[in-house]
Amino acid sequence: MTAADGTRLAADVWLPADLDAPVPTLLRLTRYWRATEYLGDGAAADREEQLADLYVSQGLAVVAVDARGTGASFGVSTGPWNADERADGVAVLDWIVDQPWSNGQVVGLGVSYEGNTAASLAASGHPAVTAVVTRFYDHDPFAQLAFPGGIANVGFMAGWSAFTTALDRNDACSLALFEGRTCAERQAEIAGPRPVEPDDLEVALAEHADNLDLAAALAGVTFKDDLLTAGGESFADIAPYRGAAERAAVPTLLTASWMDGGTAAGALDAWASEDGPMRVEIGAYSHGGIFDSDPLRDPLPAADPAIETQYVQALQFLAEQLAGAPAPARQLRYVTLGEGTWRTTTTWPPASVTPRLLALDADGALHDGAAEPGEDTLVVDVAATTGRDNRWLAALQGTPVRYPDRAAAAGLLSWTTAPLDAVTRVTGTPVVRLQLRASAADAAVFVYLEDVDEGGVTRYVTEGQLRLLHRATGDAGPGRERVTGRSYRRADARDYAPGELVDLVIPLLPTSARIAAGHRIRLSLAGADEGTFAPITPDGATFTVLRGPAGSTLELPVDAAP
Repeated sequence: MTAADGTRLAADVWLPADLDAPVPTLLRLTRYWRATEYLGDGAAADREEQLADLYVSQGLAVVAVDARGTGASFGVSTGPWNADERADGVAVLDWIVDQPWSNGQVVGLGVSYEGNTAASLAASGHPAVTAVVTRFYDHDPFAQLAFPGGIANVGFMAGWSAFTTALDRNDACSLALFEGRTCAERQAEIAGPRPVEPDDLEVALAEHADNLDLAAALAGVTFKDDLLTAGGESFADIAPYRGAAERAAVPTLLTASWMDGGTAAGALDAWASEDGPMRVEIGAYSHGGIFDSDPLRDPLPAADPAIETQYVQALQFLAEQLAGAPAPARQLRYVTLGEGTWRTTTTWPPASVTPRLLALDADGALHDGAAEPGEDTLVVDVAATTGRDNRWLAALQGTPVRYPDRAAAAGLLSWTTAPLDAVTRVTGTPVVRLQLRASAADAAVFVYLEDVDEGGVTRYVTEGQLRLLHRATGDAGPGRERVTGRSYRRADARDYAPGELVDLVIPLLPTSARIAAGHRIRLSLAGADEGTFAPITPDGATFTVLRGPAGSTLELPVDAAP
């Protein structure tokens, strides 16, 4: 397959065996190798082949394409979801509709990176795009993945950059390290991405050597509109919320998780900004829907989510749209942490949710009503951490999301309620408002919502973060946070003078969580998350939090529904 500029793109096509009339096509645009060349007896292990067989069994043609600069495709990748890659998607759509086996209908399905490419297909406005399924994608890659709160997520991004560089160069020894095995073991099993022609791969890989060094490029990024390369694009350019009007016209099934990075926030942003036919499902999964990662269920269910069932559900949705069924009614289905109960709503937050305002008070108290005037001080410990299996890093590792007991976690300043008289279900976006002074010229502020049981075991529920440089708020709209209207653009930056008193609005990542009667709700403050986020606040710097009638608060969206 050849792109508009002549770049050769590696593609596979699978067709139903009993094809006697043109059929719809399922399109996957990937940068993780559309197919793998196995050695010896490993051929049956290719998951991409297995998934293609599943799709074809539903009467679909399947087209899988390696993005330019990746897999067995030629060319150079100038960054994730770049303009050339988006244009290639349109060229592939044109090619498909010209094939004799195509009936002119194309659906997109993708997970993670491929979820964003599916969203870009919908945003292209191409008339062939009939429906898309986007699973665990990043609606705003800057604010919900690479720079949450404007703070570089170096733990994930550096690892992902190293992994994709190894993929693009077919560096077996580096890939083996990610997989926890030896270079020799990997080389004995895998030759690399499957080439279209046997002699193509070496030439294609040589071109990949000029791909963007994403980790190096990110080191020069502070704002959403900073360019990744000179004359190139910024995070504001690559986000799939661009083309929202076109996306809104395409029936969409969107799957996310309360525990997977910022995917739930992105799903809710899409829900709020696009009024077209959309079904949203938010679970308690790890990235990709592989593991149950509910932090409030103990023990977790014995069975992990059946990912094949999730794909079957996705195919059922696509089949309905391909068959000409009415556009799906807008519907949002979500699970509540701590109880495993699924609920359905057509509004977000649900109509049964009302805000409950809790004040931060003396002696670490958190309660309804006003607080007494005063202040609390945190000495920042740069070793404070949420661990290596948190919501940001588990996606890179392919592991369940797990947080250790945070009762004695270092580097925290906390405020805690009295034991709850009744079950409290928090559903929506908690918002922390801090009156704060910092001793440093710039700082990163991390806040955590936690559940403390009768024995003092403290479980993570959700979090929010903010770099003081990005504290300005504004009007909500495409490319801005729903709650604060924060843009993360250079024009909205606000320098900070040490000791300056500022009012910070920090939306936590949305959640639905059941806090049991007798448990307590804890809000914790930190100045670092070592191993995940770039160190911004100097070690030993201080945060002073003001209390009082107009002081610092936690707003909880409390659901009164039974």
